[in-house]
Amino acid sequence: MKIVRASDITAEAADPAKWTGQVWRTNILTTTTDGLRSDQFVCAPGHRSNWHIHEGEQALVILSGRGLIAWEGLETAEVLQPGDWVHVSPGTPHWHGAVPDDIFVHLAITATGGTVWRGPVDDEAYRRSVPGDL
Repeated sequence: MKIVRASDITAEAADPAKWTGQVWRTNILTTTTDGLRSDQFVCAPGHRSNWHIHEGEQALVILSGRGLIAWEGLETAEVLQPGDWVHVSPGTPHWHGAVPDDIFVHLAITATGGTVWRGPVDDEAYRRSVPGDL
């Protein structure tokens, strides 16, 4: 059994090789790539992850703000709001991040496996993926 106290965790800048812009990562639970792990991410408006693929299942839990998630073959990103959950199937190329005018705070809970990181979502591709009503 393990309890992780909020007072014991701290945020740090997310790896700029994997995230575009101002993004902070808080490692909450670490085991191994073969076990459960979780991080909290805070993305500034318009800032986002690179394209990536999870080898195992992942759940995203939206805590505050509004975010976007897009996956390969999807023309317009889906908007995410507090209380939403996303099940990310293994092997699905995707990215997620904040809408242009709001922060995005989410938990990423990964069951097993590693993450294969791909290239960034450039500004033009990001703008094209934002739904027209935002």
